[in-house]
Parts: sequence; structure tokens; C-alpha cells
Amino acid sequence: MLFGCRTAPVPPEVLEADLQEQDLRRAGASLFAGQEHTAYLHTLKSARRALERENLKLGWFRDYGRVRREFAAVLSAGKTLRSTVQSLVSRKALSLAESAAFVRRRLRTLDGLTLSLVERGEARKRLTRASLVLAEADNLVEQARFEEAAAKLDTASGLAAEAERAIVSHISRYLDPGQIRTWKQAAEETIADSKKRGGTALIVSKLERRLAVYKNGNLFRTYDIGLGFNGLADKRYAGDNATPEGRYAIVRKIPSSLYHKALLINYPNDEDRRWFARERAKGNIPRSVGIGGDIEIHGGGQDSLTRGCVSLDNDKMDELYALVTVGTPVTIIGTMELENYVLKTIKDD
Repeated sequence: MLFGCRTAPVPPEVLEADLQEQDLRRAGASLFAGQEHTAYLHTLKSARRALERENLKLGWFRDYGRVRREFAAVLSAGKTLRSTVQSLVSRKALSLAESAAFVRRRLRTLDGLTLSLVERGEARKRLTRASLVLAEADNLVEQARFEEAAAKLDTASGLAAEAERAIVSHISRYLDPGQIRTWKQAAEETIADSKKRGGTALIVSKLERRLAVYKNGNLFRTYDIGLGFNGLADKRYAGDNATPEGRYAIVRKIPSSLYHKALLINYPNDEDRRWFARERAKGNIPRSVGIGGDIEIHGGGQDSLTRGCVSLDNDKMDELYALVTVGTPVTIIGTMELENYVLKTIKDD
């Protein structure tokens, strides 16, 4: 019988420490709690050296009590480190989630503006890209790849800022105090003339999508309206799908048209023709296009596929049709509001 060769079982704390080390590595302890993780590894290395020294002794002289105490300390430190990592990961994930929520709210606001303003150009393109990048950031946060997620959020935020600048550029005229004062003056002169004549007048405000009926200079009725996809622009030539701006009059009432009932206005008027001739002479308008015409206020609904006209729901068109006569003045402006809803929305955002 041989003495001194008894092999002691490996303390269970050693196996637990091995599993714990792997778990901490997977949890990203070195990334999220570098100093603490380094201290943990130092403690683990010390415990493993103690185990090696004990294993070098003859079996009868081995005492794993101290080894177990050292590994117990390692496990305790590892447990604390795991809790620290979880807390740091949770805080980082929460911080990035809040940033993503802010960007997402901004994108929704800008998306609503582009739809309201019927902007289908650069702003929409950037908002679409930003939404895709934001989805990528969300996925990276779920994988705890926080640095990559933060970079994606920065990209999405930058695209949102570019979209906002594109929107402002799209409606720059509506943010110009001088232009707004000109529109307001035209509307006020039309209203004053209604009071002086004792008649009816219509004011179309394109930005607010509103048609106001005045009788004897007093506001009588308002209607929500629709415009074409380029309706906020001032009409310049045939086929630009823009809604003209200026002082016009109803020249014909059409009881049955492609879009329910319709009121034809006298676009182009003399001022429109003079402007068109000047711009064509300067080469700003292609020789191949004409000035356009057939601009109406018609039914068909606020979302009808109008190309420069003003549209109403059919029941509202019936009311308006009965209120006006041939010769009723129609003044079409951009807006009368210096602090219009677009500017307020961008500021609030």
C-alpha cells in the first residue's frame, strides 16, 4: 500500500471560478468595467497560484482550506463585478434608448411636416435614411454594441438636421417676414374691398390649407382645403403643379365637373402674363412651356390629385358654390402668419 499519494478532489469553488470568468468575459466586463475586471483577474490569478502550490505537495500534506477561501473571495469579487457590469450596461442602454427616443420624436415631427408641406425631395430622402440608421442603432443596443450604436445615433441625428434644413429651404418664402407682409397686405386689401363693396370675397391661405369666406369685410366661413404636391410654390408655368398666388376672380361656375363642382378663376391675369414674359425673355423659363391655366377651386376631397388647383370635400364645395357668384374676388396667398405653424413646430422640436 502506498502512502502520501492520495489525490484530493478539486474544490468546487475552482470550477465555479472558471465558469464565472467565462461569464464575465461574455458580459464584456473588460469593456464596461476595465479597472474592476483587471483587479478581479489579479485576484483569480493569485488563487490559481495558491492551488498550484498546494497541488505540488504530497497528498497527505495538502490542505485546500486556504485555497477554498481564496477562491471564495474570487467568487465574491466576481459577483460584485457582474453586478457592476449589469448596472453599467443597463445605464448605457437606457441612455442610448433615451437618445434614440429623442431622435425618433424629431423624425416623426419632421415627417409630419414633410407630409403637411407635400415635400417629396431631399427632406424625405434624408428622413428615410435616418429611420433605417435608427433601426440599426436599436439592434446594436440590443447586442450591447454601444459604441457602434452611439455612432449610428449620431448619423441619424445628423440626417434629421439635414432634413430640417431641407424643409426650411423648401418653405423659405414662408419664413421671410417681408414676403409675409406682402401676402398679408394683399389679403387685407381684399377684405377691406369686401367691406367697401358690401360683397363676398375668398382668401386662400396655402400654408394653413384654409379657405376663408368674407362677407361685408367680416369672416363668414372657413374651409379646410387640399393642394397639389407642389402647391406651396407660386405657379410659374404650365405643368409645374404649383398653385398661383395673387388677386383673382371667379370667371365661371361649373355645376358638374371631373371633381364634383368647380369655380374657375382668371389665372393667368395681366400681372401673371407680364411676369411670365419678363422671365421668358431672361431665359429663366423654357421656350417649350406655356404659362398654363384652368386653375379651379373644386370638389373631389382635400386629398384629390389636383395639379395646382384648390380642392375641398364635396359637401363643403356645395356650400361654397352657393355662396359665390361670377366676379367674386379670390386672393391666394402663402400665409398671413409671421409665427406660422411650421416655424413653431421647428422651434418646439
